[in-house]
Amino acid sequence: MTNIKKYIDSLPDTVDMHAVNVRLQLLEKAWEEYNAVQDQLEYDDDETQQHELDREAVTETYCELKARIDRMSSEDRRARDVSSAELQKCRATQDYGNCLAPKIKLLLLKFQNLEVR
Repeated sequence: MTNIKKYIDSLPDTVDMHAVNVRLQLLEKAWEEYNAVQDQLEYDDDETQQHELDREAVTETYCELKARIDRMSSEDRRARDVSSAELQKCRATQDYGNCLAPKIKLLLLKFQNLEVR
């Protein structure tokens, strides 16, 4: 988890979400493994209070990292949705413009023909 935290902390403004998602998978796997080992320690050991403190600290780190990665994923999805919507809008405008151009030319020709007569 420490390495994943260092990685997330060092991310630049532009992020490769594929790499982040790989780290998320590693984080979740580490979390599952940690819980299994911690459960066994707490079951076998008399130092339950110390183990509970350790679990709280690791849980806090896990939750912080998971929330940050989830926020990045949401922001990335929103940015892609906005980009996609803008692209569709541009395409629609171009299509609309292309459809209108011949109609406007036709109207202009009709108008010019009316003036010439």
